Amino acid sequence: MRGSQVIVEMLKAYGVELLFGVPGDTSIPFYEALYDARPAIRHVMARDERSATFMADAYARLSHKPGVCECPSGAGPLYSVPGVAEANASSIPVILITSDIPLSGEGKQTITELDCQGLFQSITKFSAVVKTVDKIPETLRRAFRIATSGRPGAVHLAFPNEALTGNCRVAPETLYAEAACRHYPAFRTRGARPQLEALAAHLTSAQRPLIVAGGGANHAQAGAVIQTMAEWLAAPVVTTISGKGLIPDDHPLALGVTGDNGYHPHAHRAIGAADVLLYIGCKMGSVSTINWSMPKAGPDRKILQIDLNPEMLGNNFQNTLSVAGDARLVAEDLLILLKGIGPQRQPGAWMEELNAARQAFWDQTAAGFRAEGQPLKPQRIIGALNRYLNKESIVIADAGTPTPYTTCYLRLSQPGSRFIIPRAYGGLGYAIPAVVGAHFARPGAQLIGLFGDGSLGMSAGELETLSRLKIPAKLLHFNNSTFGWIKALQRLHSGAKYYSVDFTAGDPARVAEGFGLKAIRVRTPDELDAGLEKAFAESGPVFVDIVSEPEVDQLPPVYSWQQAAAGHQTSR
Repeated sequence: MRGSQVIVEMLKAYGVELLFGVPGDTSIPFYEALYDARPAIRHVMARDERSATFMADAYARLSHKPGVCECPSGAGPLYSVPGVAEANASSIPVILITSDIPLSGEGKQTITELDCQGLFQSITKFSAVVKTVDKIPETLRRAFRIATSGRPGAVHLAFPNEALTGNCRVAPETLYAEAACRHYPAFRTRGARPQLEALAAHLTSAQRPLIVAGGGANHAQAGAVIQTMAEWLAAPVVTTISGKGLIPDDHPLALGVTGDNGYHPHAHRAIGAADVLLYIGCKMGSVSTINWSMPKAGPDRKILQIDLNPEMLGNNFQNTLSVAGDARLVAEDLLILLKGIGPQRQPGAWMEELNAARQAFWDQTAAGFRAEGQPLKPQRIIGALNRYLNKESIVIADAGTPTPYTTCYLRLSQPGSRFIIPRAYGGLGYAIPAVVGAHFARPGAQLIGLFGDGSLGMSAGELETLSRLKIPAKLLHFNNSTFGWIKALQRLHSGAKYYSVDFTAGDPARVAEGFGLKAIRVRTPDELDAGLEKAFAESGPVFVDIVSEPEVDQLPPVYSWQQAAAGHQTSR
């Protein structure tokens, strides 16, 4: 077999059914092998390499299998950097395969020559150039093992022309996969028994225990056991943005999102009052802790942390106890110990107080959900969307405008529902391609993509991909003719000196129609309600262009912004 065929056979051995990518000169041998391998592996053509990596990222998050993508040499790897970096920093196993120029052309100014290994070393767990055909099987096994085990992350492999076209001399029996690495997390680890017993003792002695769950808990599929443990302890649960959806939003113990962006005030209240805080799969970074100002230290306060990556344990706070291990396995073992110590607790006055605060928040929010003004307030849009989340739904939001409103006001309660947003680097242009990957991972789920016009300008080409592949996503476009997040910051911190943040909206609905999607233009509350009803009745992709109020007109639920604005008011 030629090297390109060996790659395909190895991908088949790992159960890879989808490959997201863009064709190019150097990938011709690889595409020939993919053609011959049909229908075992389907190639999903994207219109941009960055989009292909975003598709692989979303696919991996929802399928719990590594997302595999490919691109040709030169500009292909350069355009792939944002998606690979986002996946790696978010602990998502994405494997990027790049075809490359011949080794004989190195150093000769061959067109598209690029040090791809060096390019990806700082943004992946592993980056390598596979220079000989015989090294392909072992290198691919290493790639899948590294991507899926420990803290999952991104891997890059470059295949020069000689590796793709040369004949393989290794024995056929070497073309095998490590079964554990077909999914992630691979090789899950448990916590040590003495640490778990100490953890259980701290929790059972707590008067006001609180669980704070991050994205790592979602990656570990730990939602069910964390919910059961919370019910046993009568402990409320708050999440980071990446942990949102871990337990249903309508659960009596679910207090919503903590941190700076899209926060719930009752979640902050719980963190301020808890005497024992258990962080699970949470890096305790700048957003979830509001620049490490929360939780505040106290003589009677204990911070407990469970994380797969020992490097994150006690990284930002002085922990009372740290446990290294997989979130689901540790929570399962911990639950067994808790049940052996004493009876299940019943919610007390503290939980009643927190739920009263939660109810007051939603009662106050209801007015925003019914707002009749124009342009439409983003919370009015999310409130209307909530009415259609009565079945398994995957909601994918871009960074920028949708983030705080979706995080704060979206209500996911149906089993299997997920909320996905790129939180590592906050790059725009994620949502539209991500719904493609989400569809292939969860074809039976209802797909919703939320994005602003800044994001649309960076990924509009993938509207054709959705149309071509008939991806049944409902795309909600927040059309406010500005980079709203940045404009709001200029208002807060630059005395409203707005500069290079406004642009012409044009008619995005006609653009979507030009790519073959059904499109709906929305300006008024009545048009919003009618437009969403029509969109969700359709079986195919629908683009809903909604003229919305920018963040600069009314500050979104971002804690630091609201504090800064209050400070400005006080100083006057």
